[in-house]
Amino acid sequence: MRKFLVTVVFMLGVAVLSLSQENVIDGLVLDAETGSAIEGVQITNISTKIGTVSDKKGSFQLAVRNNQAVHLLLKHISYESLEIKADPLQNKELTIRLNPKITYLDEITVIGKYDKTRPYRSEKVTLKEMEKSNISGIGNFLRNEPNVGGVRKGALGIDPVVRGFKYSQLNVQINGGTKIEGGCPNRMDPATAHVDLNDLQSITIFKGPYALKYGPNFGGVIDMTTKSIRFYNKFENHVDVMAGAQTNYTGFKSSVGVHGGNNLVGYYLKANYKQYSDYESGDGQIISSSLEQYNVAGSIGIQPAEGHIVEVGLDRSWGRNVDFPALPMDERNDDTKLFNLSYLGTAFGESINFLRFKVYKSNVEHEMDNKNRPFSDTVVAISNIKAINAGGKLGVNLNLFKGRLETGVDYEQISKDGVRNKSLIMQPNLPSFNEDLWNNALIKNLGVFAEWQKTFKSIDFIAALRYDYNTAISDTLIRNKPNGDAVYEDGNTSSSFNNLSFSAGITWNISKKSSLLFALGRGSRSPDMTERFIILLPISYDPYDYLGNPQLKPEINHEADLGYRFAHQKMGAIEASLFFSYVTNYILGELEPPSTVKPQTKGVLGVKRFTNIDKAYLTGFEFTYVTAEQYKWFVSLNAAYTMGINPEAIQYIYEGVEVVDEQIIKNDPLPEIPPFEANLSFGYKFLQQKLTPELNIRMVAAQNRVSVANNEKTSPAYTTFDFILNYRYNEFLRIYGGVTNIFNTNYYEHLNRNIIGSTTPLYEPGTVFYMNLIINL
Repeated sequence: MRKFLVTVVFMLGVAVLSLSQENVIDGLVLDAETGSAIEGVQITNISTKIGTVSDKKGSFQLAVRNNQAVHLLLKHISYESLEIKADPLQNKELTIRLNPKITYLDEITVIGKYDKTRPYRSEKVTLKEMEKSNISGIGNFLRNEPNVGGVRKGALGIDPVVRGFKYSQLNVQINGGTKIEGGCPNRMDPATAHVDLNDLQSITIFKGPYALKYGPNFGGVIDMTTKSIRFYNKFENHVDVMAGAQTNYTGFKSSVGVHGGNNLVGYYLKANYKQYSDYESGDGQIISSSLEQYNVAGSIGIQPAEGHIVEVGLDRSWGRNVDFPALPMDERNDDTKLFNLSYLGTAFGESINFLRFKVYKSNVEHEMDNKNRPFSDTVVAISNIKAINAGGKLGVNLNLFKGRLETGVDYEQISKDGVRNKSLIMQPNLPSFNEDLWNNALIKNLGVFAEWQKTFKSIDFIAALRYDYNTAISDTLIRNKPNGDAVYEDGNTSSSFNNLSFSAGITWNISKKSSLLFALGRGSRSPDMTERFIILLPISYDPYDYLGNPQLKPEINHEADLGYRFAHQKMGAIEASLFFSYVTNYILGELEPPSTVKPQTKGVLGVKRFTNIDKAYLTGFEFTYVTAEQYKWFVSLNAAYTMGINPEAIQYIYEGVEVVDEQIIKNDPLPEIPPFEANLSFGYKFLQQKLTPELNIRMVAAQNRVSVANNEKTSPAYTTFDFILNYRYNEFLRIYGGVTNIFNTNYYEHLNRNIIGSTTPLYEPGTVFYMNLIINL
């Protein structure tokens, strides 16, 4: 009996000791964007308040007891805090990824959980996706996103098209509010062309007229988030280096950045340079596409107290000798200055989440000429344009009515002036003369906005309201002949509008895995600088001179979106969306009688003046699937389609260059709408996720739904294959290599313009081999 009792006591003692024995969780903390290790992360066991700090390699060890539930809280001054739950018996080795903080705290970052509950479609391009690509232009890069196309006219400046909406129908900005107005009337330098892809942390596309706090929103918002300053617990310095080179479209891109600071001051300095030559299409055709671009940028931030940040930034960029074979001119010089000042406060107590203020100014000086065109031996033309965009934003985010209310005011002022100097080589008795492209044009927009979000059990609700007061004026729109006689003159150039936009939507969380989304919105936008004030220039895909109309009415988009989201830890994620847009006062060009105004460009058929038609329709869908992150293999698929309809269009019948008749076309497709497209990617992660081969297949259907009234041409289907090999040597070094258009397919996008003076479309590059080297120290 005594032996039995001793044995029982001994076994109980062993059990107690085993229960009280400590296990050690080994962890690794990485940057979610770059994959680099993070030093100085505070890891705390919430249950016991016991914690530790990650070392230079991002590693940490934390002792826990077997019978305890482990809730870990990770905090770092430069990263978003994260709380995770781990089973100490099953998760002894953890890899944790933290999202970097954006110092100005974009709406997405501040709202946090509300971002995933937005009831409308959005796409987000990450830093990793940009790093592994050979593409150097933002517009070109965005063409890989579902229902996003681009108008190519040359080596640079591909103009984004989202769900059939383009140009100023999209609100394109930087860091949640900074804007740039390009100089070229033909949009060879849209806002995306003035930002270097290497400077970006991410790109977010909000589709539809819903994200009203970003400014007037008609068809969608493209927000480019730049790499920004970070604050550190102790003084640190870091260096980022990128170098990339490629064959065909032969050239290179490079970038050097230095950033650092402490908990009081943070800074970021960066310089980029890229240069490319002409490329060959799939059939060996040489496409003029050389370019040279470089920029320097810097920002400094001060955090005088926790929760209060002031940041000042300056960016200078230069473009030199950029070819645009589909336009009458090439870019000779482009000098852009961008200044911004911002304040963010988050330490105001429980009622105020943040207070934000920012002002900015962009100044674009753009020079173009036709010296590389065959007709420059008879007429030499040089255009100089100055475009200034200045504005600001003040907003506050509050906990109100058991939800979150963000409200504020924003202002934008665009001024534009430009002249074209012509020298008639074959008429030496006529001196050179000037023609106005814009004549001291000015547009102002003052907006007030509010957005409220609230969760009702399984329903997430959001509603937004926006009012804009828009005014515009210009000096007299006038075009004279070389002898001084007036070809066209319009002195009635002033206009003003009161625009109201609003939206509402719900996300019904059916379960933890699936949600149903529904949104309704009304987005209004006033006519832009070109639509109001352009003076007789061929600026569209069709062969006409275009004339501005200062008395245009605002376009209004009435849109409905229906979506479904599904996310499963093992099955992956699905997102599907349908949309329908009913647009009133849609802006198109309408032929002017020759008795009113005659064309001034050789080879065009006539003059079109911007006008409002009663209505137009656009509808389409997007579908996306990605596999779960837990697997070594991965697959992603997206497909998208948009169609647009003009219920009643006018087709003009020509004999030579004279209009002899016209007819009404019922339900004519809207012009410049991309066709159906699908993208399939798959790959596998080898060597503990250090080596990842990836194959991308892009399948684009023929576009046979083209505008009969506008004599738009069809485009053929094509399929391209790209291969990418990603190698992550360690937290400091990453190498990306690949081949695009493996089978040297000869193809062009439907939205690509024709080479000037011909009916030949601008073909895309053939096979390209490339390599990118990324170093983060």
